[in-house]
Amino acid sequence: MGKQETRLRALTIRNGLEQEYRSECSRRIVERILRSEWFQKAEIVLSYASFRSEVETDGLNQEVLRQGKQLYLPKTYAETGQMCFFHVEDPGALQKGYQGIYEPEETVQAERMFSDDSTYNKDDVMMIMPGVAFDGRGNRMGYGGGYYDRYLARYGEKIMCVLAAFEEQEMTEIPVEKWDVRPARIVTQNGVR
Repeated sequence: MGKQETRLRALTIRNGLEQEYRSECSRRIVERILRSEWFQKAEIVLSYASFRSEVETDGLNQEVLRQGKQLYLPKTYAETGQMCFFHVEDPGALQKGYQGIYEPEETVQAERMFSDDSTYNKDDVMMIMPGVAFDGRGNRMGYGGGYYDRYLARYGEKIMCVLAAFEEQEMTEIPVEKWDVRPARIVTQNGVR
């Protein structure tokens, strides 16, 4: 299967999961992330505002703030093909942006932390990202815009990257390109890879 067929198949499966089941699986995924050593070490969390049938992150984002960690959420700039993460203190203040996804205001950018003289490293900064599918080799497939791949090509060496996904999103094999970035971990309701 090509990328488009794989993406469509995976989205059909994910969209077909019952809402109650998705919510329960999301809760289990979030629990696994919160209990992880890498989350405990992180001072800064680049997360996302869940959209449609993605793993739900509302509870996770609230817990990041409750624990006193810094929370950053993405804003997409379709005209330039870029994505930036902005500091968020109130996830309830997000507004609809690109494709109807809830996005933060343009406040303090996370990218300032990744300058050459920055003291932050992979233990300090973790990213939790959505995806359409993944495979047993650790490959991730997004929605096809390449926003996360471009972002991680620039800043990935300073970020511990985690894919939050439902077990049902696993495909036998995902077609990959040389620029596709693999997450360091994949967390599903059944475990961590």
